[in-house]
Amino acid sequence: MRFAGILGDEVCQREDKKSIFQDFNLDVCISRMNSLSKGYDLWELLTNMPQKQETIRYRRQITKDMRSPEVRGAFARYAKCMERAVKQEKQSKYNNHLPQQQKWHADALDTYAEAVEELLAALRGCPDLSEEMLCFVEYLQEYTASPEYGNWRLILKEVREKLNNRTVVFSLQKNKLVLEEQGEYEEFGKRMLRAFSVKEKADERNTKKDTDTLSLVERTLAERVMKQSDLTKPMQRLMEVSMDKALLQLVTDVQYYLGFYKFVDELKERGYVFSLPVEGTQMSIRAGYDVAMAAKGEREVVSNDFSMSGEERFFVITGANGGGKTTYARMVGQILYFFRMGFLVPCEQAEIPCFTDVLSHFSNEETEASGRGKLVEELVRLQPMMKEQNENCFVILNELFTTAATLDAGIMGKKVLSHFMQMDCRGIYVTHIQSLAEERDGVVSMVAELEEDHHTRSFKIVRKPAQEGEYEDSLITKYHMTYEQMKEVMGNGDSLFSGK
Repeated sequence: MRFAGILGDEVCQREDKKSIFQDFNLDVCISRMNSLSKGYDLWELLTNMPQKQETIRYRRQITKDMRSPEVRGAFARYAKCMERAVKQEKQSKYNNHLPQQQKWHADALDTYAEAVEELLAALRGCPDLSEEMLCFVEYLQEYTASPEYGNWRLILKEVREKLNNRTVVFSLQKNKLVLEEQGEYEEFGKRMLRAFSVKEKADERNTKKDTDTLSLVERTLAERVMKQSDLTKPMQRLMEVSMDKALLQLVTDVQYYLGFYKFVDELKERGYVFSLPVEGTQMSIRAGYDVAMAAKGEREVVSNDFSMSGEERFFVITGANGGGKTTYARMVGQILYFFRMGFLVPCEQAEIPCFTDVLSHFSNEETEASGRGKLVEELVRLQPMMKEQNENCFVILNELFTTAATLDAGIMGKKVLSHFMQMDCRGIYVTHIQSLAEERDGVVSMVAELEEDHHTRSFKIVRKPAQEGEYEDSLITKYHMTYEQMKEVMGNGDSLFSGK
């Protein structure tokens, strides 16, 4: 039976054009997962996004299985045990003494078999596994029941028994190393202790220092013991045995899930929620939040809902600066990323279509490195997104054309929206240009809502027509410049405000 791997059989490659990792602050999340997975570098795994829907669904089922602490624990123990096996195999590979090579390789195979068999036993005892995980269990069963596996396990057992039951007694006679029959002479170590009047401690074994390099005496002993114990051929046979490539790769690939769940557990302890998303035709998010802000330890992260259905294609979000518009866009982008990776998503509940891709364009400051202005930089970044046939994508655009005149920015913004809607894309457009939020087919206006005092940000994004002057009104109220407030400050100024 063939095992595709715990991540699916798609070879995922990171696209250099991807800007979502910086735009959505996903680098904060990935960095945290990476730091929690000590000894493993997850950057490549977490930035290589699958393109096939089958891969996304496969990973989502494995993620569902991994919600069980018993399943996660079984894979974590497997990875830990296999780390030791891999280390032993490296010691075998880089040792230049054949008997020691063979011994390290035998140790590696023994540790490897222990890890595989323990994992199989643990997963057999876990109920309600997905079909995808059961296929993996079946693979383990067929592998461990194969004649090849059984043969070398039997050889390894015989070798282990012979080595474990062997006690070597030797003496040095006229510059020669002489092996002696056990019990015929006093042990060499005890004779040395007695010769130098050293009192032997109770239950103390005299062993050599733990090192990979054998002394000349040890090498000679090893060669003679191997020969006298008739282990030469069995050891040669074991040297022909290799660990299963898929099960070796599993050590690294399973960190994809284990690292994610360490990240989830850390945030759950602070009261944040994650849920298993449902794949559907509409898009709906309940109580989503900016998980990067949460990971950085922000004191209060406001949650928001998102619901796009029917013929709705783009949410155009306007409102006061600092009102949470960009954070809202990032929240949706993060949830789409986690969904596409097959993970749980940071919200209470989610239904999400399987879009062909997630595209983003967040405005950057002009840089000296490029030598170009901000508007040119934006157009350069937009060009490949609009030139390619990106159908059925989710597109998130944040504050485009801020350096252009309002009229020009509005014209360019409408063309960008029209292009993506013609490509059957959906998305979010965060902008200060209220004309883009005018009611028309496929466009929904959303606003960063203010509190009743008209200047305090609620950080809630709601469906609402864009209101001309709303931000200006919030500033007037915030800085005490309303008509009544100015009258009070200026004292007796009726004539100034009488309109005469």
